[in-house]
Amino acid sequence: MNDRTASSALRMNIAAVERDTGIPKDTLRVWERRYGFPQPLRDAMDERQYPLDQVEKLRLIKRLMGAGHRPGRIVGLPTEHLDALARAQEGPAQAPIARTQAQSLHDLQLIKQHDAEKLRRELVQAQMRLGLGRFVTEIAAPLVTEVGEAWMRGDLEIFEEHLFSEIMHRVLRAGIAAVPGTESPAAARPRVLLTTMPQEPHGMGLLMAEAMLALEGCHCVSLGVQTPLWNMLLAVQAHRSDVLVLSFSGVPTQTQVLDALAELRDKLPAHVALWAGGSSPALKRAAPDIQVTRTLGSLAEAVAAWRSAHPSPPAVDGAA
Repeated sequence: MNDRTASSALRMNIAAVERDTGIPKDTLRVWERRYGFPQPLRDAMDERQYPLDQVEKLRLIKRLMGAGHRPGRIVGLPTEHLDALARAQEGPAQAPIARTQAQSLHDLQLIKQHDAEKLRRELVQAQMRLGLGRFVTEIAAPLVTEVGEAWMRGDLEIFEEHLFSEIMHRVLRAGIAAVPGTESPAAARPRVLLTTMPQEPHGMGLLMAEAMLALEGCHCVSLGVQTPLWNMLLAVQAHRSDVLVLSFSGVPTQTQVLDALAELRDKLPAHVALWAGGSSPALKRAAPDIQVTRTLGSLAEAVAAWRSAHPSPPAVDGAA
């Protein structure tokens, strides 16, 4: 268990809470007035200061909202009731793939023990043993889910979750770099641009998607996270992209997700495909002209379908 005694006096200002939980400042103030939670303290300048236990409860509320719960029904509930709702939400059908392999790495324990080097070593060995594709679907994706849930429950500190993300990022980046390229870069099709919307700070799903697409022989360019929509359009043009791939967690609201997808689809050239994936419930309501990939494994099918609809032009006689 984490020892929180030393951090019990730590508090976060409203800007830090907004960044940490994804809940806008105005919403926090409205909940404070309407539901009596959160209940921030005040510093010498009369600025709101939020104790860590309240921030953890806010993370849990945000997670439940992402699963479809209305704030009016859950904000005022005790934390133990919210925990019960979250456990019921997970359900057996959402159990990670190949759990025995993920458990055998005992990564969560290594994270809690702060043994970063051993964690990195075991992840690299697992990737070498399984290959990049199986590592992503059988180890990385389930472990990312487990770490996220442990953080939401308060079993991991923010710095521990950040350390894990940095290690996994390094391991996946090394794996992607080792994927053999095509003999001619121009032959790598489709040309894929990957990023997230401005309200989406999480990039691990994006990185795992890039790994799967690289294995399919796609030419991938990643902009990282939180790219303004207009800059996405400029980047698509600059890189002559055939596909724009976006990853969504439960942090952005459903309205934000659907509005961003609608605006991008409206402004993107008709020949540029728009693919979206991740855990956001909003993706179930995406328009038919947006390709929603339900799992990382389904990206191979999406690439095959794109290539079937966009056959390569015939080679010119005498061309090098």
